Amino acid sequence: MNKEYAFFWGCTIQAKFPFMEKATRLVLDKLKVKYRDIDSFTCCPEKSLVKNIDETLFYLTGIRNIALAENENIDIMSVCTGCYSNLKQIKTKVISNPAYQKKLNQTLERIGLNFSGKSSIYHFIEFLHDDIGLDKIKANVKYPLKNLNIAIHYGCHLVRPSHAINFDSPFEPRKYDNVLKALGATVVNYKDKMMCCGQALDRVDEHNKALVMTEIKLNSINESNADAISTVCPSCFTQFDTNQFMLLKKGLDHQIPVITLEELMCLAFGIDGAEELVSQHKIKAGKFMKKFKGIKAIADYSVVLDRDSLVRCYNCCACKNDCPMSLSFESYDPPLVIKMILDNDVERAMSSKIVWECLECHTCSELCPQNYSWETVLTTLKNLAIKNDIGPHTVKKAGELFFKTLKFGAPQERMRKKLGLPPIKKGVDTEFKRIIDENIL
Repeated sequence: MNKEYAFFWGCTIQAKFPFMEKATRLVLDKLKVKYRDIDSFTCCPEKSLVKNIDETLFYLTGIRNIALAENENIDIMSVCTGCYSNLKQIKTKVISNPAYQKKLNQTLERIGLNFSGKSSIYHFIEFLHDDIGLDKIKANVKYPLKNLNIAIHYGCHLVRPSHAINFDSPFEPRKYDNVLKALGATVVNYKDKMMCCGQALDRVDEHNKALVMTEIKLNSINESNADAISTVCPSCFTQFDTNQFMLLKKGLDHQIPVITLEELMCLAFGIDGAEELVSQHKIKAGKFMKKFKGIKAIADYSVVLDRDSLVRCYNCCACKNDCPMSLSFESYDPPLVIKMILDNDVERAMSSKIVWECLECHTCSELCPQNYSWETVLTTLKNLAIKNDIGPHTVKKAGELFFKTLKFGAPQERMRKKLGLPPIKKGVDTEFKRIIDENIL
């Protein structure tokens, strides 16, 4: 794209959530969007604080920011919903009152600026949906977010007040949904989707009421069985990440990770470092990332399962004469599964019973003339199946037991005592367990 934008970061993202800024820059770079930072930008300003201090200060600060972009003949883009809403409201209000605009410009002239209203103001989602387009977004997806259930929190200021924003429906918006669907995600609906998160209560020393609002939203989202909450607003992110973390300490019995749209795009686009950005949140996204890594593994199967080796394996079939399962059961035919992979139907392949009937006796590995074997293929598919929560119930239960106790069963102490054996020391190495939980779950 040839057009360039002045990116308006606002205060909160750069001060508190630099991972949001990094993710946004990575997406813009991936989509080859030209943008620049204007160092002279100030707070947008924040409406509930600055406007209540001095209304003229509010409007003057806002049009100065817009005038800075106008001075460079570029439009403004922001990912912060508060900044976007405030700047659009300020622009709409001031240009609707020429006398007031002239008065404010008289002040701006003292610093060599003039506000005309010629610079447009875009939100990141608006730009993605209306300018980049859903087809181009889909074209950049390397790892579709298939089977990931996402609950969107639009945030009030992204769509309201509609007379100034004119971005999407104020109560039934669709553009954020459409962008996530273009990434392959499933967008879940929930009862209080368009209800305010209540973060503004923290700014007026009503922290307990802010927590109540957080819990109302979280309970509603939890009923939708969402894997994650997605928002672009840094204030809303604070409510769902920081305040949810505080609620967990107070006994909240469920936790839902918060992953911004930009971070989801980084994951779907296969951008290096995306997982590290998500790891910096207070609410850990272990289960979500485990599910995503399963999706990623399927998409990357060609790296694990070399296609040329698969073709040779499928054409050889020498293992059939040695495999104890093939010799014992006529229905056991791994080449059927290999053919599924070659037909790009990995999901069907990893769901096959044949995968789990491999005894892993290593007979085929020992005798394979290509040093490849059925076992290589089937063991890889087992790994993919587990990552995608597919497979025998007994395997799932055994995995849960291991991650809980780091063992596969409790010792029979009565029998051990009868045989004169010492008791087994009980307990889990908590430090090692923490490492496993943080890096795998």
